[in-house]
Parts: sequence; C-alpha cells; structure tokens
Amino acid sequence: MRKLRREIKLVVVAVSFLLGLILHVPFVSSAIVARHHTIRPRRSRNSLSPDCYTDKDMLLVNDELPGPTIRANVGDTIQIKWVNESPDVGVSIHYHGLRMKDQPYSDGTGGANSCVVGPMQTFFHTFVADNAGTHYWVGQTSLNRMDGLQGAIIIEDPSDPEEQALKEQYDDERIIFLQDWYHRSGSSIRTGLDSVPFIWLGDAQSFLINGKGRYEGCVSNPNAALCDPDCTAEKYLSSVSVEAGKTYLFRIINAASLVAVNLAIAKHSMTVVRADGTYVEPLILPNLDVNVGQRYSVLIDTAQKPNTSYWISATIRHGRGVQGQAYLQYGDAMPPSNVLDMPTHIGQDDTEAGPSLDASLRSKNVDNLPNSNILDGSTTVDRSIVVATTESRYEVDNQLRWTVNNVSNSILTATPVITMAYQAVNDEDEAAWPDTDIRTTIVVPDMPSLQDDGLSAQHSQQGIAVYKFVQGDVIDLVLQNTGTFDGAAQLQSWHLHGHAVYVIGQGMGYFDMETDPMNFNLDNPLLRDTVSVWPSGWTAVRFVADNVGAWPFQSAMAPYQVMGLGVNIITSPDRLPPPPPGLVSCFQTSTDPNDSQVCDRISETSSPTIVTTPSPTQSPVSPTSPPTSGGTHQERGWLQIVSILAFWASVSWCEI
Repeated sequence: MRKLRREIKLVVVAVSFLLGLILHVPFVSSAIVARHHTIRPRRSRNSLSPDCYTDKDMLLVNDELPGPTIRANVGDTIQIKWVNESPDVGVSIHYHGLRMKDQPYSDGTGGANSCVVGPMQTFFHTFVADNAGTHYWVGQTSLNRMDGLQGAIIIEDPSDPEEQALKEQYDDERIIFLQDWYHRSGSSIRTGLDSVPFIWLGDAQSFLINGKGRYEGCVSNPNAALCDPDCTAEKYLSSVSVEAGKTYLFRIINAASLVAVNLAIAKHSMTVVRADGTYVEPLILPNLDVNVGQRYSVLIDTAQKPNTSYWISATIRHGRGVQGQAYLQYGDAMPPSNVLDMPTHIGQDDTEAGPSLDASLRSKNVDNLPNSNILDGSTTVDRSIVVATTESRYEVDNQLRWTVNNVSNSILTATPVITMAYQAVNDEDEAAWPDTDIRTTIVVPDMPSLQDDGLSAQHSQQGIAVYKFVQGDVIDLVLQNTGTFDGAAQLQSWHLHGHAVYVIGQGMGYFDMETDPMNFNLDNPLLRDTVSVWPSGWTAVRFVADNVGAWPFQSAMAPYQVMGLGVNIITSPDRLPPPPPGLVSCFQTSTDPNDSQVCDRISETSSPTIVTTPSPTQSPVSPTSPPTSGGTHQERGWLQIVSILAFWASVSWCEI
C-alpha cells in the first residue's frame, strides 16, 4: 500500500509540473504547512497564569497563550489538525483576515460557512494561503476566544516586489499580540448577556501584551487568595527583545474581545507601513489607535541607549479599563522601574484622534490592489445600503440584543447558512437567484425604517439575517453608529469575512445620502477587512461581491457579535460546488467520528474546495492591466489547482 501511495505521489507531482509548463505557469514549490493544535481546558494556575490570578477557566491551544503562530507563504497549502479535548465546549476556528478567495467552505465560522465541532472531536482545516499580511486565527463559537482561543497568522509573498522592498528596510520582526482578559469564563459572560435582566460583562481585569499582564488586585495585594505572591514585572510582563542601532518590523494585532486601544512605546516613534495587509503611504506617529480585529505593521528604530528598557503600554479607547504593559528590552535590561517614564497617549475619550488617523491612512499603489477599478468615477454601483446599528429588546422575551436595521442576527442552526443557500438554489421548485427563498432567513432592508431611523426600542425580527448579492455586484455600504439602548454611542469595529473593502468615507452625525457621497475618497482609500465606526458617526465602504459563498459581515467585538450585531452576505450560491459531506448537518459533524470533517486522518474531502469559474458579469483581465502582487486571477486559479494536486500527493486519506 505504501509503495502504491509513493507511486501516486510521483505521478501527481509530475502532472503538476507538466501543467505548469503547458499553462505557462511557473512551477512554484508551494509548501504544505502542517500543524497539530490541541485545544485543552486549563486553569490559570502556576506557570499557566498570564496575570498573577490563579483561578481563571481557560481554553488553550498547545498550552500556549496566545496560541501557536502559523507562518506560510502565499500559495502554500495550510493543513491544521485541531483536536478538541474539551469535554463540554464546542469550537469553530475563523482565520481573521484571510479572504479564502474561491474557497467558500474554508472560512471556519460556525453556523455561517462551517460547523461547530463538538467536545472530544478532531477536525481538519485545509486551505490555500491567498493573501499576504498579518492575520490571526480565533475561536468563533460563542465567547470562547475570551478564554484564550486565538493566535497569529503571518502570510508572506516572496514574489511581491513591494514586500521585498519593505524587507530591505528592517533587520528583524516582532509580533505584538493584544488581548483583554476577563477572569470570568466566556460561557459565564455569555449567560449574562443572554439573561433577562441583562448582565453586562464590565471591564476586563487585565490587558495582556503577548500573553502577559498584571492584575491590579494581585499587584496591590500579592498575598490575597487566588493570587501568585510573586506578581513581579520580571515574571508577568512580556519583554520585547531588541538590539540597539537596528530597525524592526512590529506586527501589531488587536485580538481583544471588546476594547480598542492606543499603543505607544516610550521614546520611540512608529512608522505605519501596512494596515490589515495593505501597504500604506508611510505615516510616522507617536502612538497608534488599533481597533478590535485590526492589524498594523510598523517600523521601529532602536536608537536609544543600549542595555536599557522602555515601557510599551496600551490604553483603552472610548471606554474604561486597565492599561496593558510590556517593555522594549535592549540587551539584558531589567523592566523599567519608574511608571513616570510611561509613554504619552491620547485621551481616552478623544473624539478626533481616531477619525484623523483613518483619514491619514492611504493605500499605496492603489492600481495594484484587488478590484481597484471600482474606484473609477464612472463605476456603476449596483446596491447602496445604509445599515443603522442599535440596541433594542426582542418583543418575544424582552432580551436585549443588537440589531441591523431592526433585525437581530442569530445563526444557531443545525445546518450552516452556506449549505442552506446551496440547497435552496438547487431546489427545482425555487426561483432563480437572487429571488430564491432561503427558508428561515430574514432579508435585511437596504435602508433603516423611515419612521424611527432605526432607533426602535423593540424589534420583532430575530434570526439568520442576510443580504443577497450576485457575483460581481459593486456595493456601497454605510455603517451608521446609532447608539445603545440608553442612547449612548460607542466605538464599533466591523469585519467582513471573505473580502476586503475600500474605506471611501467617514463622518460624524447621520449620513446624508445627497451630500456625503460628494466627499468620498475614490483616489487612494485604504483597503482593509476591519473598519472603525466612531461614536455617533458613520463609515462608508465600497467592495465587489466577488467571492461566492456565505460570509459574515459582523461586529469584531465578541459581545456585540453574539448579541446579534451582524449580517450574512450570501453571494451567488448557484455557483457553489456541493458542500463537503460534513457540512450537510452540523449535528452529524459533531457526533459522527467517520464524517469527512471529523476523522482520524486527513481525508480526500478535507482538501480545500476551489471555485475557479469566473463571473459572467465580469470582464476578462486586460493584457495591459497592471498585475497584482499575486498575478492575474487566471494565473492564481491555475496555481491553486497545481497546489491542490501537490497537496493530494502528500496527504494520508481516511481509511474506510
């Protein structure tokens, strides 16, 4: 059997090589990046405590906080074996920032395009890394990310001249991973959010930088019960080691569940060079606002005294909470001892700094970015949508929820939304897309109610909220930050799965359909996947619905997300390939160990499903068009096919 398998591998590799020659595609030695991640319930005792407190329920991967970093190159096939050893917690893993272009079943969002995998189950994710940048993986079921289920993903593109030019500007790189840390478990917090009367989670007890921080209750009283008496900076603060006279690239990831932060390093400025993977015109700043789910790459010059350390701190923006601390360590220096040497931050409730930063961030070399043609002034926008977000109570049980145009999103379903959409469009009795009726879903209005401007104190619609698009549709969507139930406005962060959006406008107050579009930036707007909507303001984005499937567009802030703040974008499910067997029923996936997504070894059906059929509404790529960093869509499609063939040559199939 092994001899036969080796022969099959040789044949497939040979076919891959010949395809590359015939199709004039360079034979890229795309690697297979394999990882084994075990999810375990843990208590924050002894060496596992990140902040001195010793009685927190955690959900860790390989006993690491944050979890293991995944590194790969564009075009690599990433295969991850996830072993869920929790006896009572179901999990799903989303790859935040990876667009999964033409891989509709690889996003990992339980209920939307994947299944929640049950306790004591093993499952596999296999996909092709398709866009470079700093990303992260995160638990997407309920609030289990709040127990530690997250880690960094770094995707590089050796063929990108822009990336190679950037590499020449720095000597080494570091990851700065930011997390708010609550001592209550995610399941306990979720119970409070779902309760009537409502119980808010309150402020985080600690803020972690690279998995470490200090709980003030233990710092001020180290001998208190459930505290490690040795709650020192040396033990509980992260050191970021550097050498004097060099330049470093810092990859900053705000993986917090709720809070945006302002990050600063004492006596060091930062030069922003990338945002959510997009190269930007360099911007020098003394400190940096980073909203939930956003990532930045910044250059740091270590031009200070050798063998000295400098505070790194993160303060909460537009809210209350503790300060996160770490230190930049030159050589073997000890942590700073004087809190007066902390860096300077903008005010907690400063309403101008955040919008000013967003207005200053401009995409570099816009013409090389995906779908940049939609910024042409002659572009026809197929749909214009205004989304008003607010808190309201569900009229059935008085539960406090978040709504989008008075619809609260809930995807607690035994069948993923993507499977429901596929089944609906393939029902011979149903109308053609987009007029297909996907049963149990609620189509969200394109505009808020004219009577109440979206500010209804109660809502009657709660379920699977959807927008239905046709592949190739150009969408203008305005996120209107309306407010909470008590009338207060809060900072929001929104993340679109499977896409990136051009941030074409922002403003304060209510969006004016007549005048505000006249000020849209269509010259060099920032392309990103996670956008800020500032208190009492609005943010306008433009994107192409070019990725077939079901993709959440939802709050990146976990409590708001589970309270219904989001919608599912369903694009041309009539062009979907059949879902893997494991996505027909999530109940089956969670309980049947022989299912294709829950098996002892990677199965043939675990390979990523690639959609290569171009939209008939899109024009072919012009031979005079400037190439993107990853080549044309056609080239990338064939490269993905070659990559999958190479992947098939390397896996071990589940035995029947």
